[in-house]
Amino acid sequence: MSSLPWYHATTIYQIYPRSFYDSNGDGIGDINGIIQKLDYLKGLGFETIWCSPFFSSPQMDFGYDISDYTGIAPEYGSLTDALQLIEQVHNRGMRILFDMVLNHTSIEHPWFKESRSSSDNPKADWYLWRDRPNNWQSMTGGSGWHYALERGQYYWSSFLPFQPDLNYRNPEVRKTMFDIIRFWLEKGVDGFRLDIFNSIFKDAEFRNNPLSFQLLPDDALSSRFFQETKYTLNQPESFEFARELRGLCDQYGEILLLGEVSGPRHVIRKFMGDQKNDGLGLVFDFGMLSFDFSSKYFHAMIQDIEDQFAEPFVPVYVFSNHDYRRSIKRLGNSIQKAKLLHMLQLTVRGVPCMYYGEELGMTDGRIPFSKALDPIPHKFGFIPHRIFDLLGITINRDEVRTPMQWDASRMQASRMRTGPGCL
Repeated sequence: MSSLPWYHATTIYQIYPRSFYDSNGDGIGDINGIIQKLDYLKGLGFETIWCSPFFSSPQMDFGYDISDYTGIAPEYGSLTDALQLIEQVHNRGMRILFDMVLNHTSIEHPWFKESRSSSDNPKADWYLWRDRPNNWQSMTGGSGWHYALERGQYYWSSFLPFQPDLNYRNPEVRKTMFDIIRFWLEKGVDGFRLDIFNSIFKDAEFRNNPLSFQLLPDDALSSRFFQETKYTLNQPESFEFARELRGLCDQYGEILLLGEVSGPRHVIRKFMGDQKNDGLGLVFDFGMLSFDFSSKYFHAMIQDIEDQFAEPFVPVYVFSNHDYRRSIKRLGNSIQKAKLLHMLQLTVRGVPCMYYGEELGMTDGRIPFSKALDPIPHKFGFIPHRIFDLLGITINRDEVRTPMQWDASRMQASRMRTGPGCL
């Protein structure tokens, strides 16, 4: 019998719930829709599913802005439905990962409402506040500091203004978030995909980031805006936090912690531990999402990965997700190239993570910035769409979150509406 943990020998299928399957005809994908398609996923051979967030949320960033970590957004279903999903996945001998956003909450979360009300309330130090902003930029460009009139200070958001970062140097925050992790582990989830995990800790002294005039494709979005992320990403405390979180999860058996982290491979590997895999079980390697389709590129990539992720570490092979262009779009919509790419993904040493619809060759939609529901493109609407195409950058994420094509009719996509509620 293999001594490998199950998550070093699994296959992962990512589901974006809003766009996957609408079970009740309201135009929004839902939890029951996922349950109804579990046999399809098992038939494909996938052993683990990762669901993007369906927790309570005002949906300003479609679930990545959480207002209650133990509640379920009503458009997706109920807590009963979520528990049924866990049970039905397990009944088929499969595993399930929930998407856990530890770094930030929604601006509508009761914690933040209390924190911003004054500088002396019980949760005043649950978020990052300053009298004056430093030069830190958000991952989506521009300053990540935002003024709160009630408190007369600025709060920090690594991503979008309505997603304030929690302060993990506050022990109460850490305890509360660990209790939330325990809540879902006790409900039976097999692990968590950890959203922008490498931004959880920022520099304690709030030192200014150095300026940079290089574009670094394997770093976070913020590297595209001429600033290094020296004091906002990949802090030493984050590596230690990974081990602390792993220690908690080990109390519940072999639990997968799959980190969304960015940076050079020798840096992101640190989240998994030093000499042994005692941190996160797996991490994403976003350098792959900007792949070139050539034998020379893949030979060099695999060699570098084997050097950096030698045993006992295992790499994850991922070529698209809910934030980046679909892999077939990067291949000029070539079915032959897509088949070859995914054959590589499914046979090389590592864990393959495939985005919903990749098995069908789904490509990007084409949605004008002016009609986007995604909040990011409205920051860049003055820039021609083709500029981002040339750079290979996905600004309008609506285009990669279009409805799963369950049949071949041209009208199929219209069955899931494109107003506020579904993409």
